[in-house]
Amino acid sequence: MKKIQFLILCLLSAFAAISQNSEIEKEQQAIRNVISNETATYYRQDFEGWKKNFVNADYFRQHGYWEGYEDKVRFFNGFDTLQKVKELQFKEDRTYWKGSYEKRFNENFRIYKDVAWYTFEQDSFEGGTNKFLGRSVELRILEKHNGEWKIAYIGYHYLPVSYTGSTKR
Repeated sequence: MKKIQFLILCLLSAFAAISQNSEIEKEQQAIRNVISNETATYYRQDFEGWKKNFVNADYFRQHGYWEGYEDKVRFFNGFDTLQKVKELQFKEDRTYWKGSYEKRFNENFRIYKDVAWYTFEQDSFEGGTNKFLGRSVELRILEKHNGEWKIAYIGYHYLPVSYTGSTKR
């Protein structure tokens, strides 16, 4: 009898672990989808679609570095500051690398009930020619609002095109 009870307990534990892994994978994919949608709507300059990916709050932050920026470092404190810049950028058709695509790798997730962070490396390529445009290391902090993940923080460092350091793939 004890062997049967032990076997049942082991089976229940295994099913619980499988179910938990399935939920984690589902949340990871939902987070990837938000990041992909933010990128796609950005390149299409779809302001309303792009805006839906974010927490529209004063505590939103974006901090990033790119050699291509005149000032090298850009930051936005509060979603309204980023929103104003992007709305004008889209209206004036000034979006860099339209039609490009990304490959993300070396992903790391930490997912909690209503908050998650996601780090990754990203290679960007020109859409028509597949020419390598650059690599970045990135961080997103997301919050769950009404059952949907939204971006609350963006951090990025675009590496110099000449960067030859090793990355874990």
